[in-house]
Amino acid sequence: MLRVLQITDTHISPAKAHFASNWAPVAAMARVLQPDLVVHTGDVTVDGADMAEDMVHCRALMDGLDLDWLAVPGNHDVGSENPDHHQAVNDERLARWDAHFGPDRWLREAGRWLLLGVDAMLMGSGHAREAEQAAWVETVLATAAAEARPVALFLHKPLFLNDPDENDRGYWTVPGAARAPYLAAIRAGSIRLVASGHLHTARIIRRDDTVYAFGASSGFIVDKLAPADLPGEKRLGATLHILGDDGSVESRLLTPEGLDTFVIDDVAHEVYPPHR
Repeated sequence: MLRVLQITDTHISPAKAHFASNWAPVAAMARVLQPDLVVHTGDVTVDGADMAEDMVHCRALMDGLDLDWLAVPGNHDVGSENPDHHQAVNDERLARWDAHFGPDRWLREAGRWLLLGVDAMLMGSGHAREAEQAAWVETVLATAAAEARPVALFLHKPLFLNDPDENDRGYWTVPGAARAPYLAAIRAGSIRLVASGHLHTARIIRRDDTVYAFGASSGFIVDKLAPADLPGEKRLGATLHILGDDGSVESRLLTPEGLDTFVIDDVAHEVYPPHR
């Protein structure tokens, strides 16, 4: 059995400490749980995409857990997949992530399980690393299928909101074309867990043999700034994944004591002012 604690969307910065107080309850819970691995599914920082200070500060917080951990980047860490965005993912932003948090994609073997972390912000970006990542993922998933090994996939943006075959949801999910190989592996029975963040809502659903965990942010919830049809529960917390030796998955939403329910709507103009 493997226990993985997923935390996501902490949005921490030494310069903008609006949500920083929520780190201590999450860190305390992690130390009590003593999981085999902590995975941060992105938006670790407020503005690591442009501020190295955010990266340095948040790396120290992760190391301070004194637990084995890995992370994949979110849009506030390495920029948007939209090449027209004022913070588009680029070489400089990716290099900053690599320098402070390690590779933006990774593979961890844990018994029968393969834990696969990918950079969702490359998907649809046209950056050279997008094609490199896609080819690497194809090889990993082919190996998993050949060896009949279950895969747990960790990424910032979810593959979909409600249905694998739904139309693109733009900002809220990975592009439809990019999710095709993952859906094929899911339908073939290889990927048993898809753990994502980004939505600032919490939900766990099971489709056939795969669990989709839309992880709860520990930073803030979004009220009227989010689409009215965005699924999930507006709650803060973390998610514990229990991966069985037989390929089974049990995921639980956890809410540590001491979290403050911050609402981004109240302070968005301070934390994320409009780009001029």
